[in-house]
Amino acid sequence: MSRIFYLTFGAAAGVVVVRRAAKAAAALTPTSLAGSLVQSLQEFLADVREAAAEREEEIRGALGLDRDPDDDPAAPFDDLERTMRLVPGARPF
Repeated sequence: MSRIFYLTFGAAAGVVVVRRAAKAAAALTPTSLAGSLVQSLQEFLADVREAAAEREEEIRGALGLDRDPDDDPAAPFDDLERTMRLVPGARPF
């Protein structure tokens, strides 16, 4: 009776090991790796675009580029110190 138990247990363990090894091997194929690399790159580029859009909006707001032209023309220069921090390499007048 114990021999049948161990034989069955060994066969079941062998099936589990073979299935897990096949799944791991399928995950490491060149097609699978390339697909995950492309997906990671697309996510990274989306994050970069989002950060660039946020930064552009911040700079445009600080420089007053989104204001109505009929408003006070000196208004963009009211907060000169903040503008100088937002624009790298900018020098005061």
